Amino acid sequence: MKSTLPHAVALMIASLLIAAPASANEPTFSFKTAYRNVKADPDGIWTGAAVAGGNVSIFEYQLHSANGDLLISQIWNDDCSSSTCPTRLIRLDPGGGRTVVIDDMMRQVVPTDDPRFAGLTKSGPQADYAQHPFRLSEDGKTLLNGDYKFELGGSSR
Repeated sequence: MKSTLPHAVALMIASLLIAAPASANEPTFSFKTAYRNVKADPDGIWTGAAVAGGNVSIFEYQLHSANGDLLISQIWNDDCSSSTCPTRLIRLDPGGGRTVVIDDMMRQVVPTDDPRFAGLTKSGPQADYAQHPFRLSEDGKTLLNGDYKFELGGSSR
C-alpha cells in the first residue's frame, strides 16, 4: 500500500499558506539543525519528561536581528498530535543565557532536509513555507506559525 503522508503534508502546507500569507517585511527564521532519534537534547532546551520516551527528534530554527538572536526548538515526542508539537521560542542573551519567551504547541514542521519534501516543488509558496515556517510580525511582537499566532511576552509560560 502506497503511503499518502507526503500528499497530506503538502496539503497541510498549502492550506496554511492560504490562511496566512507571508509579508515581505516579516522577519523569517532559518533552519538551523536537526537532531533525529536522540535520547537527550544536545542543546539542553528539552529535558525530563520531554525526552523521557527516548528517540525523539528536535528541529531548530534561528533568527539573527539587531534586537537580538532568537531560537525556535520543536520536539517530536509523545506529546505531538497529528498536526502540532511542543515548541519553544528562546531569546539568546549576548552573555550566553537563554530566556524562554514562548512554550506552546505549534504547527508541526518538517524541515527541508527531510525526505518527505523530496517530491515537492523547490520553488513557490510550499517551498517558501517549508524553508521558513516561523516568522515574526512586522512589529516584532507576534510569532507566526502558519495560521497560529503567539504574542511575545518576554517571560516563560
